[in-house]
Amino acid sequence: MRSLLVSSVEEYSGKSAVIIALGLILRDRGFKVGYFKPFGVGISRIGNQLIDEDAYNTASVLNIGDDIDDICPIKLDRPYVEFVCSADPGQLKARIERAYARICSGKDVVLVEGAVEYKVGRMLGVCDSNISSLLDLDILMVVRYTSDFVLDRLMTAKEMFGDRLKFVLFNQLAGYKRNYVRCIAERYLEKGGMKLLGVLPHDPLLAGLSVSEIADALGGEWLVKPRDEDVIIESFLIGAMSPHSALKYFRRVRKAALVTGGDRADLQNLALETNNIKCLLLTGHLEPPGTILGKAEEKEVPVILVADDTLTTMEKVDEIFGKARIRGNAKIERIKELVESNLDLEALMKSLSLPSSMHR
Repeated sequence: MRSLLVSSVEEYSGKSAVIIALGLILRDRGFKVGYFKPFGVGISRIGNQLIDEDAYNTASVLNIGDDIDDICPIKLDRPYVEFVCSADPGQLKARIERAYARICSGKDVVLVEGAVEYKVGRMLGVCDSNISSLLDLDILMVVRYTSDFVLDRLMTAKEMFGDRLKFVLFNQLAGYKRNYVRCIAERYLEKGGMKLLGVLPHDPLLAGLSVSEIADALGGEWLVKPRDEDVIIESFLIGAMSPHSALKYFRRVRKAALVTGGDRADLQNLALETNNIKCLLLTGHLEPPGTILGKAEEKEVPVILVADDTLTTMEKVDEIFGKARIRGNAKIERIKELVESNLDLEALMKSLSLPSSMHR
């Protein structure tokens, strides 16, 4: 049985997405795949059970049959300072080891997800560096290449992890930057003892939000329900201009949502005449005329009504846009395709001492 810790130098780097893709690819090759997240921070409740949202989503997508409390044994269920003051690091590590042993049972490979970023949990002795030593794991570092200074952050992480940090994956790069990173950063990483495993491009589909996620995040009310709640919105337009001015913007976008007041029937009607506006997000708790709703129903364009004004609504959208989890067949298939096409999977499997496929 082999394992790999997927870590990151900052949050929202795409660890869960990469794990989902790797898990599905390895399963297609015949491996029994396990998933483990020792320390969960994004906690919510399903019924009477506390869960880490990322761990729950990833385990669901991978169809992992293990107990969710084994998959994520340590959950931050109170403010961090309170947790640090009340927790016993020795007991936490013992709980992690026991849960990990159960997860590993019957598996060929286990993908371990780090915390928010690699330093989180240091005061408890459960940060990614502690976990890699405790469970004897090599590390794949997923990095959003936001600027060249990210290389300094990588070298700082290398000092903490040492030889365990073997692989780096750059994520969400625009087209022209991909060649630049390969030419410049790859040589830099090799000098530091790290292999650049691949470069994933920015993808609007993966960054987008489904209409159901938008409605849930905004506490919206469906005026016209979608035929498919997994329809992805890749961009947002604020409707605060005249119809004549708005038309050129409507024609430029694709898979967009129009955010406008419920009383702007002129813009709503124009948006429904184009094929690029896939959702109407109406603000101010102002319902549109029945003719608009009828037309939206006919065009199969969902309409969401929210109580907030347009500015507040867009602020809330900005908080979640680009941070959506991998859900729905379209996103799942897309991240799998990107990882298969852009990662040196054979180098990774060789490092893990895994054959190219497992025949049973």
